Amino acid sequence: MQVFENNVKIVVISGPTATGKTALAVKMAEKFNGEIISADSRQVYRGMDIGSGKDIEEYGNIPYHLIDIADPASETYNLGRFCRDAWAAIEDIHRRGKLPLICGGTALYITAILDGYRLPGGALPPRSYDTPRIRQNPDAPASFTPPFDITPLIIGVLYPRKEVRSRIEQRLEARFAAGMIDEVKKLHTEQLVSFDKLESFGLEYREISLFLQGKYSESEMKTSLLNKIRQFAKRQDIFFRKMEREGHQIHWLNAGKDPDPEQLIHAFLNNETIAEPSFRLCDHHNPPSY
Repeated sequence: MQVFENNVKIVVISGPTATGKTALAVKMAEKFNGEIISADSRQVYRGMDIGSGKDIEEYGNIPYHLIDIADPASETYNLGRFCRDAWAAIEDIHRRGKLPLICGGTALYITAILDGYRLPGGALPPRSYDTPRIRQNPDAPASFTPPFDITPLIIGVLYPRKEVRSRIEQRLEARFAAGMIDEVKKLHTEQLVSFDKLESFGLEYREISLFLQGKYSESEMKTSLLNKIRQFAKRQDIFFRKMEREGHQIHWLNAGKDPDPEQLIHAFLNNETIAEPSFRLCDHHNPPSY
């Protein structure tokens, strides 16, 4: 067992939707003896497979964490639970001498890890006039503070904007062909997930739920969903630009391979100097490669 360190190196792989983040994370996990921690707010739920893009078959023999750990009918997975689960997974992976790789596109979850969110919870401490009291939720678990420091290498997968739009459309068609509408039906009829709860999951689950309730025709639903996913990709773009403006250095890979992610991670793990990213997304209104 590896001696635990107070500062743990992690690799974060993110990027806009439909850019192949999971495939890249699996490939890097194979190269560097890693395990993958999902940073996706919907992949935590059992039965939400096609719509959330779990792609479990892509993982092969690579262990993964924070997938299929909650019941969509009876549980609400939130930021507090993610922080506790993700930090525990990072510690567990590191203690076993492996590389933690965080992969996903849920902005809040990624930011919470990178910025070390501290979450107040539990009952307020006894009143003391010389000690400030932090507002807390008495029904929440005890306050959470990250138990150690991390040093991250952040890698982003980048494709030209036109290609991202095309990949989104192709992936959506493939998901419908794979039975995504039936998946949502089963969540409602077999797992007893209410339509209100399904709508709260957004995108695929919201739009298909509205269709199943007769509020859309199938054609209207598919058009609306495609537009909503494209809008989501734009919001992700805003998130990455905000990350860069706040000081996070993202190494963007054109088509997921340039610069070579394997060389980046090798240099990172061996404390070698890593070249500055070739560009920052936030410095360009519409860079030619995106």
